[in-house]
Amino acid sequence: MDAVVFFAALLIAVAVGYGLGRYRYTRRDSSRPKDYALQYYKGLSYLFNEQPDSAIDAFISSLDVNSDTLETHLALGNMLRKRGEVSKAIKIHQNLLARPGLTIKQQHESQLELARDYIRSGLLDRAEALLLELVKLSSAYKQAALVHLIEIYQDENEWDNAISMASKVEEKSYQSGGGQSLPQLQAHFSCEQALVDLEQRNYSKARTHLLAALGYDFASARASLLFARLEISQGRYRDALDHLHKIPDQDPDYIPESLQMTCESYEKLGESASLLRYLKGLLQSHPSNSLVIKIADRLRWDGDDYIAADFIAEQFKQRPSIRTLNRLIELYLPHSAGRARENLQLLKQLVDTVIAEKPSYCCSKCGFTGNSLHWLCPGCKTWGSIKPIRGVAGE
Repeated sequence: MDAVVFFAALLIAVAVGYGLGRYRYTRRDSSRPKDYALQYYKGLSYLFNEQPDSAIDAFISSLDVNSDTLETHLALGNMLRKRGEVSKAIKIHQNLLARPGLTIKQQHESQLELARDYIRSGLLDRAEALLLELVKLSSAYKQAALVHLIEIYQDENEWDNAISMASKVEEKSYQSGGGQSLPQLQAHFSCEQALVDLEQRNYSKARTHLLAALGYDFASARASLLFARLEISQGRYRDALDHLHKIPDQDPDYIPESLQMTCESYEKLGESASLLRYLKGLLQSHPSNSLVIKIADRLRWDGDDYIAADFIAEQFKQRPSIRTLNRLIELYLPHSAGRARENLQLLKQLVDTVIAEKPSYCCSKCGFTGNSLHWLCPGCKTWGSIKPIRGVAGE
Protein backbone atom coordinates (compact mmCIF):
# COMPACT_ATOMS: atom_id res chain seq x y z
CA MET A 1 0.00 0.00 0.00
CA ASP A 2 2.83 2.43 0.82
CA ALA A 3 4.36 1.85 -2.60
CA VAL A 4 1.01 2.51 -4.31
CA VAL A 5 0.56 5.79 -2.43
CA PHE A 6 4.12 6.84 -3.16
CA PHE A 7 3.95 6.20 -6.87
CA ALA A 8 0.54 7.86 -7.06
CA ALA A 9 2.07 10.95 -5.48
CA LEU A 10 5.03 10.66 -7.85
CA LEU A 11 2.66 10.43 -10.81
CA ILE A 12 0.73 13.52 -9.71
CA ALA A 13 3.91 15.52 -9.09
CA VAL A 14 5.35 14.65 -12.47
CA ALA A 15 2.04 15.23 -14.22
CA VAL A 16 1.90 18.73 -12.77
CA GLY A 17 5.47 19.36 -13.80
CA TYR A 18 4.80 17.97 -17.24
CA GLY A 19 1.79 20.25 -17.62
CA LEU A 20 3.81 23.28 -16.61
CA GLY A 21 6.62 22.37 -18.95
CA ARG A 22 4.22 21.70 -21.79
CA TYR A 23 2.47 25.02 -21.28
CA ARG A 24 5.81 26.81 -21.24
CA TYR A 25 6.76 25.48 -24.64
CA THR A 26 3.36 25.54 -26.35
CA ARG A 27 4.04 28.87 -27.98
CA ARG A 28 7.76 28.34 -28.58
CA ASP A 29 8.32 24.94 -30.12
CA SER A 30 5.48 22.72 -31.20
CA SER A 31 7.72 19.67 -31.60
CA ARG A 32 9.07 19.60 -28.05
CA PRO A 33 5.80 18.89 -26.23
CA LYS A 34 5.46 15.79 -28.38
CA ASP A 35 8.89 14.61 -27.23
CA TYR A 36 8.00 15.31 -23.62
CA ALA A 37 4.69 13.52 -24.01
CA LEU A 38 6.44 10.47 -25.43
CA GLN A 39 8.81 10.30 -22.46
CA TYR A 40 5.95 10.95 -20.05
CA TYR A 41 3.85 8.07 -21.38
CA LYS A 42 6.92 5.84 -21.38
CA GLY A 43 7.24 6.69 -17.70
CA LEU A 44 3.65 5.68 -17.13
CA SER A 45 4.26 2.37 -18.86
CA TYR A 46 7.33 1.66 -16.73
CA LEU A 47 5.46 2.65 -13.60
CA PHE A 48 2.49 0.39 -14.24
CA ASN A 49 4.89 -2.45 -15.12
CA GLU A 50 6.63 -1.95 -11.73
CA GLN A 51 9.90 -0.67 -13.19
CA PRO A 52 10.43 2.40 -10.96
CA ASP A 53 14.05 3.02 -12.01
CA SER A 54 13.08 3.22 -15.67
CA ALA A 55 10.03 5.29 -14.75
CA ILE A 56 12.15 7.87 -12.96
CA ASP A 57 14.57 8.07 -15.90
CA ALA A 58 11.66 8.66 -18.26
CA PHE A 59 10.12 11.27 -16.01
CA ILE A 60 13.44 13.11 -15.74
CA SER A 61 13.61 13.19 -19.52
CA SER A 62 10.00 14.35 -19.85
CA LEU A 63 10.40 17.25 -17.43
CA ASP A 64 12.37 20.19 -18.70
CA VAL A 65 14.29 21.92 -15.91
CA ASN A 66 13.21 25.53 -15.55
CA SER A 67 11.82 27.86 -12.91
CA ASP A 68 8.35 26.33 -13.38
CA THR A 69 9.38 22.69 -12.89
CA LEU A 70 12.31 23.03 -10.46
CA GLU A 71 10.12 22.57 -7.39
CA THR A 72 8.63 19.42 -8.92
CA HIS A 73 12.12 17.94 -9.38
CA LEU A 74 13.12 18.91 -5.85
CA ALA A 75 9.90 17.53 -4.34
CA LEU A 76 10.33 14.25 -6.19
CA GLY A 77 13.96 13.94 -5.06
CA ASN A 78 13.11 14.72 -1.45
CA MET A 79 10.24 12.24 -1.51
CA LEU A 80 12.58 9.53 -2.74
CA ARG A 81 15.21 10.34 -0.11
CA LYS A 82 12.67 10.16 2.70
CA ARG A 83 11.60 6.74 1.44
CA GLY A 84 15.22 5.57 1.52
CA GLU A 85 15.54 5.54 -2.28
CA VAL A 86 18.69 7.64 -2.00
CA SER A 87 20.35 6.56 -5.25
CA LYS A 88 17.27 7.72 -7.17
CA ALA A 89 17.22 11.02 -5.28
CA ILE A 90 20.89 11.53 -6.13
CA LYS A 91 20.14 10.92 -9.80
CA ILE A 92 17.43 13.57 -9.80
CA HIS A 93 19.47 16.20 -7.99
CA GLN A 94 22.57 15.53 -10.11
CA ASN A 95 20.37 15.96 -13.17
CA LEU A 96 19.32 19.37 -11.89
CA LEU A 97 22.89 20.54 -11.38
CA ALA A 98 23.86 19.35 -14.86
CA ARG A 99 21.19 21.44 -16.55
CA PRO A 100 21.88 25.01 -17.72
CA GLY A 101 19.40 27.78 -17.17
CA LEU A 102 19.04 27.68 -13.39
CA THR A 103 19.67 30.81 -11.38
CA ILE A 104 22.56 30.82 -8.92
CA LYS A 105 20.14 30.46 -6.02
CA GLN A 106 18.41 27.50 -7.68
CA GLN A 107 21.78 25.84 -8.30
CA HIS A 108 22.66 26.28 -4.64
CA GLU A 109 19.31 24.85 -3.55
CA SER A 110 19.86 21.80 -5.74
CA GLN A 111 23.40 21.47 -4.38
CA LEU A 112 22.09 21.51 -0.80
CA GLU A 113 19.59 18.76 -1.59
CA LEU A 114 22.30 16.67 -3.24
CA ALA A 115 24.47 17.10 -0.14
CA ARG A 116 21.56 15.83 1.96
CA ASP A 117 21.32 12.81 -0.32
CA TYR A 118 25.01 12.10 0.20
CA ILE A 119 24.66 12.43 3.98
CA ARG A 120 21.76 9.98 3.96
CA SER A 121 23.78 7.50 1.91
CA GLY A 122 26.90 7.87 4.07
CA LEU A 123 28.97 9.61 1.39
CA LEU A 124 30.13 12.22 3.87
CA ASP A 125 33.23 13.37 1.97
CA ARG A 126 31.12 14.30 -1.04
CA ALA A 127 28.54 16.01 1.14
CA GLU A 128 31.25 17.94 2.97
CA ALA A 129 32.73 19.27 -0.28
CA LEU A 130 29.35 20.51 -1.50
CA LEU A 131 28.48 22.09 1.84
CA LEU A 132 31.81 23.88 2.26
CA GLU A 133 31.30 25.38 -1.17
CA LEU A 134 27.84 26.60 -0.15
CA VAL A 135 29.27 28.19 3.00
CA LYS A 136 31.61 30.24 0.81
CA LEU A 137 29.25 31.08 -2.04
CA SER A 138 25.64 31.07 -0.82
CA SER A 139 24.25 33.60 1.62
CA ALA A 140 20.81 32.00 1.29
CA TYR A 141 21.90 28.46 2.20
CA LYS A 142 25.04 29.12 4.27
CA GLN A 143 23.33 28.53 7.61
CA ALA A 144 21.69 25.27 6.51
CA ALA A 145 25.04 24.10 5.14
CA LEU A 146 26.79 24.92 8.44
CA VAL A 147 24.26 22.89 10.43
CA HIS A 148 24.78 19.88 8.16
CA LEU A 149 28.56 20.26 8.47
CA ILE A 150 28.21 20.12 12.25
CA GLU A 151 26.32 16.83 11.84
CA ILE A 152 29.02 15.43 9.56
CA TYR A 153 31.92 16.43 11.81
CA GLN A 154 30.04 15.07 14.83
CA ASP A 155 29.61 11.70 13.12
CA GLU A 156 33.28 11.71 12.11
CA ASN A 157 34.49 12.75 15.60
CA GLU A 158 36.14 15.83 14.09
CA TRP A 159 35.47 17.96 17.14
CA ASP A 160 37.62 20.97 16.24
CA ASN A 161 35.77 21.34 12.95
CA ALA A 162 32.41 20.81 14.64
CA ILE A 163 33.16 23.56 17.17
CA SER A 164 34.36 25.86 14.39
CA MET A 165 31.19 25.37 12.33
CA ALA A 166 28.98 25.85 15.41
CA SER A 167 30.67 29.20 16.10
CA LYS A 168 29.56 30.41 12.65
CA VAL A 169 25.93 29.38 12.95
CA GLU A 170 23.42 32.06 13.85
CA GLU A 171 21.44 31.05 16.93
CA LYS A 172 18.14 31.90 15.22
CA SER A 173 19.04 29.56 12.34
CA TYR A 174 19.78 26.60 14.59
CA GLN A 175 16.91 24.36 15.59
CA SER A 176 17.98 21.42 17.71
CA GLY A 177 15.59 18.52 17.93
CA GLY A 178 16.73 18.01 21.51
CA GLY A 179 16.40 21.64 22.50
CA GLN A 180 20.11 22.27 23.10
CA SER A 181 21.65 25.64 22.43
CA LEU A 182 24.77 25.99 20.30
CA PRO A 183 26.97 26.68 23.37
CA GLN A 184 25.67 23.48 24.99
CA LEU A 185 26.53 21.62 21.81
CA GLN A 186 30.04 23.10 21.79
CA ALA A 187 30.49 22.16 25.44
CA HIS A 188 29.76 18.52 24.59
CA PHE A 189 32.22 18.66 21.69
CA SER A 190 34.90 20.02 24.04
CA CYS A 191 34.10 17.25 26.53
CA GLU A 192 34.58 14.69 23.76
CA GLN A 193 38.03 16.16 23.15
CA ALA A 194 38.82 16.05 26.87
CA LEU A 195 37.71 12.43 27.06
CA VAL A 196 40.24 11.48 24.39
CA ASP A 197 42.91 13.48 26.25
CA LEU A 198 42.17 11.67 29.51
CA GLU A 199 42.38 8.28 27.84
CA GLN A 200 45.76 9.30 26.40
CA ARG A 201 46.84 10.76 29.78
CA ASN A 202 47.34 14.15 28.21
CA TYR A 203 46.13 15.92 31.33
CA SER A 204 47.22 19.43 30.40
CA LYS A 205 45.30 19.31 27.14
CA ALA A 206 42.28 17.78 28.90
CA ARG A 207 42.24 20.69 31.34
CA THR A 208 42.28 23.17 28.45
CA HIS A 209 39.36 21.46 26.75
CA LEU A 210 37.33 21.22 29.97
CA LEU A 211 37.86 24.90 30.70
CA ALA A 212 36.61 25.57 27.18
CA ALA A 213 33.55 23.37 27.82
CA LEU A 214 32.64 25.31 30.96
CA GLY A 215 33.27 28.52 29.03
CA TYR A 216 30.64 27.48 26.52
CA ASP A 217 28.23 26.16 29.17
CA PHE A 218 28.96 26.85 32.83
CA ALA A 219 26.08 24.51 33.73
CA SER A 220 27.66 21.50 32.04
CA ALA A 221 27.45 18.67 34.57
CA ARG A 222 29.36 16.50 32.13
CA ALA A 223 32.32 18.90 32.18
CA SER A 224 32.30 18.94 35.98
CA LEU A 225 32.27 15.14 36.12
CA LEU A 226 35.22 14.95 33.74
CA PHE A 227 37.06 17.70 35.63
CA ALA A 228 36.64 15.71 38.85
CA ARG A 229 38.01 12.62 37.10
CA LEU A 230 41.00 14.68 35.93
CA GLU A 231 41.72 16.07 39.40
CA ILE A 232 41.45 12.64 41.03
CA SER A 233 43.94 11.24 38.52
CA GLN A 234 46.33 13.96 39.68
CA GLY A 235 45.64 13.38 43.39
CA ARG A 236 43.88 16.75 43.75
CA TYR A 237 40.92 15.50 45.76
CA ARG A 238 39.91 18.88 47.18
CA ASP A 239 39.76 20.32 43.67
CA ALA A 240 37.77 17.29 42.55
CA LEU A 241 35.20 17.98 45.28
CA ASP A 242 34.92 21.60 44.15
CA HIS A 243 33.73 20.35 40.77
CA LEU A 244 31.53 17.58 42.16
CA HIS A 245 29.77 19.99 44.51
CA LYS A 246 28.60 22.01 41.48
CA ILE A 247 26.63 19.14 39.96
CA PRO A 248 23.50 19.42 42.15
CA ASP A 249 23.02 22.97 40.87
CA GLN A 250 24.04 22.18 37.30
CA ASP A 251 21.80 19.15 36.82
CA PRO A 252 20.73 17.10 39.86
CA ASP A 253 19.77 14.16 37.63
CA TYR A 254 23.50 13.41 37.34
CA ILE A 255 24.15 13.28 41.09
CA PRO A 256 24.19 9.44 41.00
CA GLU A 257 27.00 9.62 38.43
CA SER A 258 29.07 11.71 40.84
CA LEU A 259 28.75 9.62 44.00
CA GLN A 260 31.61 7.19 43.48
CA MET A 261 34.12 10.00 42.89
CA THR A 262 32.63 12.01 45.75
CA CYS A 263 33.08 9.15 48.21
CA GLU A 264 36.59 8.44 46.96
CA SER A 265 37.66 12.06 47.32
CA TYR A 266 36.33 12.48 50.86
CA GLU A 267 37.90 9.18 51.91
CA LYS A 268 41.29 10.10 50.45
CA LEU A 269 41.12 13.34 52.44
CA GLY A 270 40.25 11.38 55.60
CA GLU A 271 36.92 13.17 55.98
CA SER A 272 34.42 10.33 56.36
CA ALA A 273 32.22 12.28 58.76
CA SER A 274 32.01 15.19 56.32
CA LEU A 275 31.11 12.75 53.56
CA LEU A 276 28.18 11.34 55.55
CA ARG A 277 26.90 14.84 56.33
CA TYR A 278 27.18 15.85 52.69
CA LEU A 279 25.34 12.75 51.46
CA LYS A 280 22.52 13.23 53.97
CA GLY A 281 22.20 16.86 52.91
CA LEU A 282 21.92 15.81 49.28
CA LEU A 283 19.28 13.24 50.20
CA GLN A 284 17.15 15.99 51.73
CA SER A 285 17.38 18.29 48.71
CA HIS A 286 17.67 15.77 45.86
CA PRO A 287 16.44 12.32 47.00
CA SER A 288 17.52 9.30 44.99
CA ASN A 289 17.94 5.59 45.59
CA SER A 290 21.66 5.77 44.83
CA LEU A 291 22.05 8.24 47.69
CA VAL A 292 20.09 5.99 50.06
CA ILE A 293 22.35 3.06 49.20
CA LYS A 294 25.56 5.12 49.53
CA ILE A 295 24.52 6.41 52.94
CA ALA A 296 23.62 2.88 54.06
CA ASP A 297 27.02 1.69 52.86
CA ARG A 298 28.71 4.40 54.96
CA LEU A 299 26.70 3.38 58.02
CA ARG A 300 27.61 -0.24 57.40
CA TRP A 301 31.26 0.75 56.96
CA ASP A 302 31.11 2.18 60.47
CA GLY A 303 30.33 -1.34 61.66
CA ASP A 304 26.59 -1.67 62.20
CA ASP A 305 24.48 -3.56 59.68
CA TYR A 306 21.31 -3.04 61.72
CA ILE A 307 21.59 0.76 61.73
CA ALA A 308 22.13 0.64 57.96
CA ALA A 309 19.15 -1.71 57.55
CA ASP A 310 16.90 0.49 59.71
CA PHE A 311 17.90 3.53 57.64
CA ILE A 312 17.06 1.78 54.36
CA ALA A 313 13.77 0.46 55.77
CA GLU A 314 12.73 3.96 56.80
CA GLN A 315 13.63 5.36 53.38
CA PHE A 316 11.84 2.45 51.69
CA LYS A 317 8.60 3.46 53.41
CA GLN A 318 8.90 6.93 51.89
CA ARG A 319 10.22 5.89 48.47
CA PRO A 320 9.66 2.19 47.62
CA SER A 321 12.38 0.91 45.30
CA ILE A 322 13.58 -2.41 43.95
CA ARG A 323 17.21 -1.38 44.43
CA THR A 324 16.83 -0.37 48.06
CA LEU A 325 14.84 -3.55 48.73
CA ASN A 326 17.71 -5.54 47.27
CA ARG A 327 20.25 -3.82 49.53
CA LEU A 328 17.99 -4.41 52.55
CA ILE A 329 17.92 -8.14 51.77
CA GLU A 330 21.72 -8.14 51.47
CA LEU A 331 22.02 -6.56 54.91
CA TYR A 332 19.75 -9.11 56.58
CA LEU A 333 21.10 -12.24 54.86
CA PRO A 334 24.30 -12.60 56.96
CA HIS A 335 22.21 -12.41 60.13
CA SER A 336 19.57 -14.95 59.12
CA ALA A 337 19.48 -18.73 59.35
CA GLY A 338 17.40 -21.76 58.45
CA ARG A 339 14.13 -21.28 56.58
CA ALA A 340 14.32 -17.48 56.89
CA ARG A 341 17.69 -17.44 55.15
CA GLU A 342 16.45 -19.71 52.37
CA ASN A 343 13.45 -17.46 51.78
CA LEU A 344 15.59 -14.34 51.72
CA GLN A 345 17.91 -15.97 49.18
CA LEU A 346 14.94 -16.84 46.95
CA LEU A 347 13.63 -13.30 47.24
CA LYS A 348 17.04 -11.87 46.39
CA GLN A 349 17.29 -14.07 43.29
CA LEU A 350 13.94 -12.72 42.13
CA VAL A 351 14.89 -9.10 42.81
CA ASP A 352 18.27 -9.56 41.08
CA THR A 353 16.46 -10.89 38.00
CA VAL A 354 14.06 -7.94 37.95
CA ILE A 355 16.92 -5.44 38.29
CA ALA A 356 18.92 -7.14 35.52
CA GLU A 357 15.94 -6.94 33.16
CA LYS A 358 15.25 -3.25 33.81
CA PRO A 359 17.20 -0.52 31.98
CA SER A 360 18.97 2.08 34.09
CA TYR A 361 18.89 5.01 31.66
CA CYS A 362 16.33 6.54 29.32
CA CYS A 363 16.35 9.27 26.68
CA SER A 364 13.81 11.98 27.46
CA LYS A 365 13.41 12.75 23.74
CA CYS A 366 12.97 9.42 21.96
CA GLY A 367 12.61 6.88 24.78
CA PHE A 368 15.83 4.95 24.03
CA THR A 369 16.79 2.83 27.04
CA GLY A 370 19.95 1.07 28.14
CA ASN A 371 22.21 0.21 31.04
CA SER A 372 25.02 2.62 30.14
CA LEU A 373 25.07 6.41 30.14
CA HIS A 374 25.43 7.74 26.60
CA TRP A 375 25.96 11.48 26.34
CA LEU A 376 24.84 11.33 22.70
CA CYS A 377 21.64 9.31 22.35
CA PRO A 378 22.18 6.44 19.86
CA GLY A 379 18.52 6.69 18.91
CA CYS A 380 17.77 10.35 18.20
CA LYS A 381 21.32 11.81 18.24
CA THR A 382 20.44 14.29 20.98
CA TRP A 383 23.15 15.43 23.39
CA GLY A 384 22.55 15.17 27.13
CA SER A 385 19.05 13.69 26.86
CA ILE A 386 19.85 10.32 28.46
CA LYS A 387 19.55 10.31 32.23
CA PRO A 388 19.03 7.80 35.05
CA ILE A 389 15.50 6.42 35.19
CA ARG A 390 13.55 7.51 38.25
CA GLY A 391 10.86 5.61 40.09
CA VAL A 392 10.41 2.20 41.68
CA ALA A 393 12.77 0.50 39.21
CA GLY A 394 15.31 3.34 39.05
CA GLU A 395 16.37 6.32 41.12
